[in-house]
Amino acid sequence: MSNDRYDHDGFELVFAAPAPGGAPDVVVVRRSALTGPGGHPVYLDATGIVCAEISDRGETRMLATGAHQRLTRPVRVRRAHPLREREPALGQDTERGRRGGTGAARPAVREGVPAR
Repeated sequence: MSNDRYDHDGFELVFAAPAPGGAPDVVVVRRSALTGPGGHPVYLDATGIVCAEISDRGETRMLATGAHQRLTRPVRVRRAHPLREREPALGQDTERGRRGGTGAARPAVREGVPAR
């Protein structure tokens, strides 16, 4: 999906761990131009599969995007950090999508100093 469909308003939906002792699933959703049945903004993940109507008080209603989809309520909803999605993890190779390799470390950039 193109980024022009979203603004910078987003949430992290935290779902219960699929197995006992496992890590919870976290899905980042961004505000779309749509409005849900309750009159609140609709938020979508990058795939368009996870869809939620979220009120200004953080009340969340999951919305189906497919006929056989089983909706699960998140156990927690929190504001998404704006840099979490844009900045790769330390050591993440953004060109190849894996750790290490060329492009893993970015040089420090100082304002007013030309790049070499």
